[in-house]
Amino acid sequence: MIDKPSAPAPPEPDRTPRENTILSEPATVEACARDYETAAHIRALLAKQR
Repeated sequence: MIDKPSAPAPPEPDRTPRENTILSEPATVEACARDYETAAHIRALLAKQR
């Protein structure tokens, strides 16, 4: 048998626990309104795909 060089294993993904930014801020009316405005372009894009 011919020994073939094996490819190096891919690096392990970083699985370090991080703070959840969604859960770190309270769900206020202002925060929800800000998120809704920020995602307006995404909703428009999804509406075009129907």
